[in-house]
Amino acid sequence: MKGFTKVLFWTLTIILGFVNPVISVIMVVLYYLPKIIDDACKPCNEPQEDYEMNSFSEDVIEDMK
Repeated sequence: MKGFTKVLFWTLTIILGFVNPVISVIMVVLYYLPKIIDDACKPCNEPQEDYEMNSFSEDVIEDMK
């Protein structure tokens, strides 16, 4: 079923591209927008503790103690 929806989406996008290219561009942007947002937010979802502990070398951490 997923393949059918892809074919239907791209067929409608191409047909609407002949009618009004702006609608076609907006449809493609909306199609890929969730993936773009997910990839952009992926570093934000990782725990910050890993970055804080791994960003200093061992001798600097010992000096801080």
